[in-house]
Amino acid sequence: MASYGRRPMKSFIAGQKSTLAALTSDLTSLEVSLSLQFEQAVELDFSCFGVDDKGTLSDDRYLIFFNQTASPCRSLVIQDKQHNGNQQTQTFTINLSTLPTNIQKLTFTATLDGAATMAQIQTGYLRLSSQGQELARFEFDGSHFKQEKALLIGDLYLKKEWRFGITAQGFNGGLSALLAYFGGEEIHDSPPPANPVPAKKPSKLNLSKITLEKKGDSQTISLQKTSAPQPIKINLNWNSGSQKKGLFGFGSAKAPDLDLGCFVRMNNGQQGVIQPLGGNFGEQFEEPYILLDKDDRSGSAHDGENLTVYRPDLIDFMVVFAMIYEGADDFSSVDGRLTIKDPHGNETLIQLNAPDPRARFCVAAAFKRNGSQFEITKEERYFNQGHKEADEHYGFGFKWSAGSK
Repeated sequence: MASYGRRPMKSFIAGQKSTLAALTSDLTSLEVSLSLQFEQAVELDFSCFGVDDKGTLSDDRYLIFFNQTASPCRSLVIQDKQHNGNQQTQTFTINLSTLPTNIQKLTFTATLDGAATMAQIQTGYLRLSSQGQELARFEFDGSHFKQEKALLIGDLYLKKEWRFGITAQGFNGGLSALLAYFGGEEIHDSPPPANPVPAKKPSKLNLSKITLEKKGDSQTISLQKTSAPQPIKINLNWNSGSQKKGLFGFGSAKAPDLDLGCFVRMNNGQQGVIQPLGGNFGEQFEEPYILLDKDDRSGSAHDGENLTVYRPDLIDFMVVFAMIYEGADDFSSVDGRLTIKDPHGNETLIQLNAPDPRARFCVAAAFKRNGSQFEITKEERYFNQGHKEADEHYGFGFKWSAGSK
């Protein structure tokens, strides 16, 4: 039986181009997925630059990245990043039919922080899909790169009609250098030297992304005085590969089930616990104004579990914990990581990278009010006896009894 309206997937090589019409007739529900795998864990970001016919980021709202996850028209939206060991995959959803006419090219990029380079890529791909069907794929590795920290991988661009092409160009410098390449400018804590006769006023974007490396490292979140809520979003993610196996390695294996939760004390002295255990998911519109979105028991949710603190201005002290409920013996095999996004879009990353092989309960971070600021501290404290021992350490004074899900 013939299949109408579907075309076979096409493999691309570097430099290859095609009209989009040769791949699909759909302009409204495209997806571009980027994936890179390294031998070791790396700090990796994927971005999409929406530029004009001169290749310039003339509208900074069309740089889609970790601090700006959607365009105003929502024609470009970045999905939550997926982790599988040292492989990281990011997907962008695209509606070309609703893009403003000044956006004529979408360039998809990858950038590295730290010591890693693109030469260390084991495997990578860019995939173009529509409504679940893969239309085109470009596969590559690090053999064609050297010390580059950024890649321009592929484009969707308008040249009389929409086209798709593979660039595969290495680029020195990271995301900040790419921003400058496209005519933008990063916002710095202190203003750059004045230019009395600027040729062009560049777009300015906040690229702030901080990793708290060691126990005791801290970062401050400013809570501006405003009548609007200023939520803080806390994400726990981990590797979903199975850890426990049956006798002699055979039998069924369960994916790790991690739980995200917190102990919290409000400014008025009220205290509580938010966690999946016992179904204490919190409340958005009343105390404690903290909501846990779900209990990901299968490990299949690519965005992990998420706490949203809707009224951080009402909180005096809070500790955020991760607990292994089942599927792993300790944190050494799950690559646990906490990402905190403040009201201004800045990200703070806390990796659980110094695990105690005896413990399945970890307080990852502490939040303490200091006037109009929150100080976030990397705790990464592991407790053999779980909730009760952690409670005793931080002095909340809860009464504990055994529970299950």
